[in-house]
Amino acid sequence: MIEIILDLKNGEKKRLPENTFVVAVDDTGHEEFKDPNYQVFGIGGCAFLVRDYQRLIERPWNYMCQHFFPDIGRPIHATDLRNLSSTQHGAFKHFFEKFEFFRIAVTASVKSEKEVEANFIEIAGASLLQRICEIGEWAEFDRLFILFEESERIEMKVLQSLSGKKIKQNSKEIKIELGLIPKSASIPAMEVADIIIHTAGAQTKSRISGKKEVRKDFEIIFRNVDNRLVSFAEITRIEKTKSL
Repeated sequence: MIEIILDLKNGEKKRLPENTFVVAVDDTGHEEFKDPNYQVFGIGGCAFLVRDYQRLIERPWNYMCQHFFPDIGRPIHATDLRNLSSTQHGAFKHFFEKFEFFRIAVTASVKSEKEVEANFIEIAGASLLQRICEIGEWAEFDRLFILFEESERIEMKVLQSLSGKKIKQNSKEIKIELGLIPKSASIPAMEVADIIIHTAGAQTKSRISGKKEVRKDFEIIFRNVDNRLVSFAEITRIEKTKSL
């Protein structure tokens, strides 16, 4: 039986059997858009069945890092992958276009409008669940585990927004399990999640700045794959539900 064993922040070891759907999530920006140079907030990452993890993410990602980015220490972050050589860009492109894991992201910006009292962490958390449900239609699973990288500010707010939630998988309800992984852990899924959400955030920043062209890295990650693998949403407006 295939399984993943995670060493979580609190020292707990979590065993995830092969039919667990794992969503590795990271964040970008600030939910109150406090950085004047990056007025974007987002959460998202990658998703996969445990039985597919080594084949689709762990082995190819470790190979790419070892052979094409040997000078970058692990864990690798999106900020480490700037000014790539043509060979490195080709390796990056090959990984994200060839290996068919799920990619999800939700972003908002200083230009997003909302008529509700909820903050953007709550709104993005709700939208993230919608994204998970959307891609979950293409995967049969018994458990759902959402894995976050620890942070000093975002972690508890996001966890609270998702705590106690359930999703429907065909005719059954599945409770969402949550866990935190230390920042120092070099887990390929979290490295990939970091790159996915920062790419989504960069695309949103580019769009609100008035640029019409789609960023190349966004095309590679979100567009040059089967659309069943992708669920991306940029929140531009949240309206109150009208009572009947």
